[in-house]
Amino acid sequence: MPDYPLVSVIMITYGHDKFIEDAINSVISQKYTGHIELIIGNDCSPDNTDKIVTSFLERNNIPERINIKYVCHNRNKGIMQNFAWALDECKGKYNAICDGDDYWIDSLKIQKQVDFLEKNSNYSIHSGLAQLLEDGELTTIIGNPLYKNTYEIGDFYSKNNLISCTCMFRSNHIEPSYLENIYFGDWMVYLNTLNSFSGSKAYVSEECYSIYRVNNMGTMAQLDGIKSDEKHFHQILKIHQLFKTEYTPEDIILINRYALNIYVYYLLHRDIKNIINTLINNFKLIHFKIPLRKYLSYFRYRKHLTISQ
Repeated sequence: MPDYPLVSVIMITYGHDKFIEDAINSVISQKYTGHIELIIGNDCSPDNTDKIVTSFLERNNIPERINIKYVCHNRNKGIMQNFAWALDECKGKYNAICDGDDYWIDSLKIQKQVDFLEKNSNYSIHSGLAQLLEDGELTTIIGNPLYKNTYEIGDFYSKNNLISCTCMFRSNHIEPSYLENIYFGDWMVYLNTLNSFSGSKAYVSEECYSIYRVNNMGTMAQLDGIKSDEKHFHQILKIHQLFKTEYTPEDIILINRYALNIYVYYLLHRDIKNIINTLINNFKLIHFKIPLRKYLSYFRYRKHLTISQ
């Protein structure tokens, strides 16, 4: 029998008292031959998450091959700081993510992913599909937007193509500053992992591993309208600063779309500082490929834009 390596599972939680037991159960139910450490970081939840986790751990017999480290922070650190804390606690050869409002539906998820990564040294990430759970109903399957099995680092310069609750990645060091002032920690981790293992790739399985729950405390719920464009654009800027990005025509279209949406928003709100910053940042990313005529056209007809709103 192979000597299977330790796997660390990161579970950050905030306001997940209705969901956290499902998440923990899905990890301790894994049929993995090796050992698992589950790191639960409760970011000082204002609800009953702490009581529910504590009670769950007291009531249930946790398998010996699974070690659970649970910490309820005494103050709210913020999602990225909590995620960074959990990453730093990981001791495994491989790390996986299952947030406190998601859960795994394949009891062999970890075993399959470890088997793949052990056999394929040219891959540093293994991922799969997830199904959305919205208002109690299972809906869309997500997780492979480009409809291919292999992704390279360039696929992540302008967008996040993986679903966190399906991913496993090789353990690697990430500078804490990489996770500062961003919103998508998993996206930055994927880039850092692919960069750390030079020339490595990410594999996306066609199997559905997880349920991604849509709720008012989740990531999707906080990405409405201009907030989504701003958070994506800001992260693309930081990625550009940290990595040697080379953009495809599709990347440029997406970057310009984010920038123009943000520009129009601040134009309507007569926020000159952010109008100028958006133009400058758009230019930093793609230089003379910015749609200058559109910028000028929107500025010229800004009164009509205001009326149309």
